[in-house]
Amino acid sequence: MHPRKNFKIRQYIASHSILRLTVDFIIVNAVLAMLLAIIIGFVVGDAKNTISYFYHIYTELFGKEPRWTLPDQFMYQNIRAFLATLSLLSPSIFLGIIIYKFFVLSRDNIVFRSKTDFFTDGDDRYLNIHFYIASSLRLYNLRFSAFIRTYEKKREDNSEKLYPMNTFPLTLGQDSQYPLPYNYVPSRFRLRFTSPEVNILKGGVIEVVTKERTLRLDPKQGDFCELYIIARGQVPDLQARFNEVKRYRLPEDVSLKPLPQMYTRFIRDKNRFEVDNWGDFEPEKRRRGWFKTWRARMRKRLYTKQAK
Repeated sequence: MHPRKNFKIRQYIASHSILRLTVDFIIVNAVLAMLLAIIIGFVVGDAKNTISYFYHIYTELFGKEPRWTLPDQFMYQNIRAFLATLSLLSPSIFLGIIIYKFFVLSRDNIVFRSKTDFFTDGDDRYLNIHFYIASSLRLYNLRFSAFIRTYEKKREDNSEKLYPMNTFPLTLGQDSQYPLPYNYVPSRFRLRFTSPEVNILKGGVIEVVTKERTLRLDPKQGDFCELYIIARGQVPDLQARFNEVKRYRLPEDVSLKPLPQMYTRFIRDKNRFEVDNWGDFEPEKRRRGWFKTWRARMRKRLYTKQAK
């Protein structure tokens, strides 16, 4: 059956926090212990003690010495040997996951502002992309690229033999390249919608003008237009590379009014940067769990006081 949705263990471990992995580990052990308890209760013919079997198996999976026995028969001894193997593997696997996390660069090293705004210079109009580096590791050769992705609902029936989904690369200037960027200091680069040309019309309609044709996208009719920002860089301390993606919905994530101004200053006596008015860098809270929300608040408070 297609599409295939392969479950990539390493990708899952790398993209989730240690707290989330710990909860997953506890849940997996609980489910495994319950299944084994039900099987043992059925095999032994003692289903009423399933809860007791679950408790003993669950604690044994976490490394506790077993204090329960099964009848001294060949089949039951195989069950005991299987549980003994699991009790050795389970803590070892979890320890391996924790160690692996220390060698994998976590996501959200680049934090983007939740909205963009326009900047006009004469007849030229630019879109400001604001970001800062949230990692304490020094980044090198940070570069950005941008793409426009569109979808035309009316092309779903392959009308005029045109594909409904399209992706257009955008050309960025030299300000999208940072050889040795500062950590925790807000930065920005600008992009122009020249090739293709992108216009935001009344009613939220997006007009995308290419050399071949003009696309008119109306979100109310099921169309969409998205701006993707790709961040790439190197981390010398880890001898590693990273890639991160930020998606902006057009026109929902474009502010027609200028975003609040941010102020950065360097305090030479304290050898640190101070930043005022972090604004809307924090993503929408409804998309976060309580732990991520709390962590974001602590980060925001820390970065406001001291940006090293």
